Amino acid sequence: MSRNKLLTGAALPLLLTLFFSLAAFLYGNPGFKVDKSQHGLWISQVTNSQLNPVQSGDLIIAVNKIPYSKVLGHLILQTTPSTSNTITLLRKGQQITFPLTTIPFTLSSFLLLVWPHFLLILLFLTLGSIALIYAPPDQTTRLFFLMLCGFSCSIASTLVSHTGIMDPSLISMSFFCLALSNWLAFGAWIHFAWRFPSERDLLKKRSWPAALFYLLPPAATVSGALFAAGFNPEFWSWLQRLRNLFLPLIILGTFTKHLIDFIKLPPQPAKNQIKLPLAAYWLTFSPYFFFYLLPNLLIDRPLIHFRTVILTFLFLPLAYLFALLRYRLFQVDRMISKILAYVILIISTTLLYSFFLIVLKRWIWGNQVLSEELFLAFLVIVIALFNPLANRLQKTIDRFIFGNKPYPPLLLNKLSRQINTALDIPDLVQAVLLDMPKYFAIRRAGILIMDEKTNPLPAKSPILEPKKWASSRLSNKLRGHNDYFHCHTVANDPQLTSELEEIRQAGYSMVFGLQGNSSLIGLLFIGPKINGRLFTSEDTHFFATLANHTGIALENSLRYESLSKSKQQLEELFEQLVQQKKMAAIGEMSMVLAHELKNPLAVIRSSAQHLSTGKSSPEIMQEILTFIIEEVDNLNLTISSLLGHARHRAPIFQPIEIQTAIPALIEKWKLSAAHTPDIHIDCDIPEHFPTLYTDMSQLGQILLNLIRNSEEAMGRTGNITLLATRDQDMSVIRISDNGPGISPEDLKDVFKNFFSTKTRGLGLGLSVCQQLIQAHNGTISIRNGEENGAEVTIRLPFKPQSPKKQATTPTTP
Repeated sequence: MSRNKLLTGAALPLLLTLFFSLAAFLYGNPGFKVDKSQHGLWISQVTNSQLNPVQSGDLIIAVNKIPYSKVLGHLILQTTPSTSNTITLLRKGQQITFPLTTIPFTLSSFLLLVWPHFLLILLFLTLGSIALIYAPPDQTTRLFFLMLCGFSCSIASTLVSHTGIMDPSLISMSFFCLALSNWLAFGAWIHFAWRFPSERDLLKKRSWPAALFYLLPPAATVSGALFAAGFNPEFWSWLQRLRNLFLPLIILGTFTKHLIDFIKLPPQPAKNQIKLPLAAYWLTFSPYFFFYLLPNLLIDRPLIHFRTVILTFLFLPLAYLFALLRYRLFQVDRMISKILAYVILIISTTLLYSFFLIVLKRWIWGNQVLSEELFLAFLVIVIALFNPLANRLQKTIDRFIFGNKPYPPLLLNKLSRQINTALDIPDLVQAVLLDMPKYFAIRRAGILIMDEKTNPLPAKSPILEPKKWASSRLSNKLRGHNDYFHCHTVANDPQLTSELEEIRQAGYSMVFGLQGNSSLIGLLFIGPKINGRLFTSEDTHFFATLANHTGIALENSLRYESLSKSKQQLEELFEQLVQQKKMAAIGEMSMVLAHELKNPLAVIRSSAQHLSTGKSSPEIMQEILTFIIEEVDNLNLTISSLLGHARHRAPIFQPIEIQTAIPALIEKWKLSAAHTPDIHIDCDIPEHFPTLYTDMSQLGQILLNLIRNSEEAMGRTGNITLLATRDQDMSVIRISDNGPGISPEDLKDVFKNFFSTKTRGLGLGLSVCQQLIQAHNGTISIRNGEENGAEVTIRLPFKPQSPKKQATTPTTP
């Protein structure tokens, strides 16, 4: 049956409401209300005592001189009523008969009388329509709607007694409509209970038990009435009595079925679907059992009005609706505990106020009226204490009845700190897989990293395979507006339901998305609680916070791992580059050695061969021997230069006054045989130049190497200038000459190892100078002059950052 057709079924209770409302309005107001009992119509309330001599508690046993049992079956018996409009009532054992007086209803007075019925009918039909439209389209939703339509018809049928209509035809019609609608509603109720929830559907598309639910109550009631009264008029009063008697069995049966469902269902949302209706049963039917049904059976008079029973009955369909819509399933315990806390406080406040009145009036004020100020003070105290007491009582109920203990905030802080400080993925995985279950009393936890290239977790089960979930429906949902999912059925999404069921089969209850800055980078799986209880909304928010921390930590760990791999690759590339440079340097050195050693060795060999003939004069032999010694010295110098380039010591910094140390060095150079006498060297250093922390032996080696290069480039004559200046915290030494300079194509290579423009030389001089300057935390550069010559600029810090050794007083070589 389609939803549209079912929605049109709501027209039946609306039509009944319209019919009985119109009949009551036209009949008039008798000034009292009645409720049906086993032996008559019980006057429940007198609204106008001036119209008819009735009192609350009177029992009407005849209408228009027709006995009550015949009034109930009047539509079938067709009893001829008296022409006079009278009622006969029983009061304290005496029968009283009098003509019934009515006055016309005004529209406002009529609506004021019947608005609770209209409101309840509207609420029932609204609840059924909401379930039909928004709940999953299955058989239980349709049965729920049918049940509420039946109960709406029952409420509409009670308008006759509620407005005090004393017309036998209308009373009989109300009786039959009430009986039929009750049987339909209770049949649909049993049918619904046996199929709800879907995890405990006891019918499984078997139709014959469902037929019994609708046929057995009326059949048993009619059979019982026939057995008790036969075909006598008393049959109808027995029908009324047995119809009410059958109701407790229906309530007890459905309650027992749901109780068994709650026991047998595993800890999943379906268990919470049952929990709220079970609590609603007590709140709904306790007033009916103890204040309406039992007094009606025992003293033939209920203690509360039937409309009060109907009002309490609203809680059960409301609870069923929440269960069908799966509304806040993980806050059911909290909802129940809050309701219990409010009910306990309301009852306690009422009893306290009653006791307060009794004590004060009896022992203090007597019969005097209590002041408004005292009542106001009591009201202020109640308002001030109500909410704190309700919260405290609710927490107590949560802990001792439902066993829901909130997680201590310190645990969240502790695990969050552990997760946030985990740079390595194995540390993060340990915090999730081992520490999270231990801290929060859950059976297991799991983490899945979407990038399988960086996933360190072995796929022990298909649930942890990244390929499976990267493009899944679940991942797409988590990339959207959803932060998490509980592993249960999702309406109108079979693919997502299938994926969540697979996760549940793997032993997990919830799954959270681990979000990075721009994408979903993983999934966090949370297993069930060790105590078997469901997670509350507070638990869910708690784990959602942990999932946020885990997502940030996971992204940081992935970046750290990526940087570590990049660093390792760079180190490997650097080692390869260093090795290549070493091999290139060895090859270049071999070529230089071959060139520098070949000619001297050839000269030595030819000289030795000449000496071996013994034909040379002593003078020639001495000249040849001197030549051999010079060539050996040249070879030794070449090898020493290579060894000096391969290993040079770290500088030992000392405070040096270079305005005296460098001129002294140049004077020694001028006295050496290597200096060209016709080349003039000019040294210009300010007299009060700041102290320079340097290794003077290495600085002297650098300066003499540069001066030697300038003299060799200029030939026999020329000028060399050495100038020292200060640039903030740096000393600047410039050495310039007026030689030919350096060609532009060679200028970029002068600091390379083994590069030389000389016919003889290893090409290590400037390279060694650069290494020594860098060891001093300085720089060296070379360029051609504006007119001719070359200029070398050395920049050295006055105080290097990490001196190896410093003397306390300035020294001069």
